Amino acid sequence: MSNVLLSISGHDRAGIVRDVADALLHLNANIEDSSMTALRGRFTMMMIVRLPEDRSLGELKAALAELERHTRLSVQSQVISDEEAQTPALQPDHVITVHGADRVGIVHAVTEALADAKASIVDVSTEQRDGDEGAVYMMVLEVAAKESDEMNEALQAVAHRIGVTVEVHKLDDAIL
Repeated sequence: MSNVLLSISGHDRAGIVRDVADALLHLNANIEDSSMTALRGRFTMMMIVRLPEDRSLGELKAALAELERHTRLSVQSQVISDEEAQTPALQPDHVITVHGADRVGIVHAVTEALADAKASIVDVSTEQRDGDEGAVYMMVLEVAAKESDEMNEALQAVAHRIGVTVEVHKLDDAIL
């Protein structure tokens, strides 16, 4: 079996996920892990798929080329090792929210504090919205952190320094 990381992007429209799933279904490729989002009219997804023994990488490449031709999506593929494919997903134990007036450097300051605190970002989403007093920046991060007190202290220092509000919420396994 082959494990393949796919990166797919294009103009957002209804039916993209169906089209990709259809191309993979005809190869009996299993979608094992995926993440998808739409940003300002653009759609992007990443997924790890596993090809069955009786299907070749050449067949996958042909199916992806046809998908690109028929949908105008951009598709990149990369074979990954069995070890990479079997690596368990990192489980977040905290959710961090950041909001404040938009300015350059928010993402850098927050992620630098997280890296220094040895917290691993599992997922991040950012958005700029127009507010009554100008652009507002919002960020939500899911992180895996061994030491939440140290992380929270570092994030509060960043919040004070750059003028944003940062909230750290510990995830409770019972509600997941």
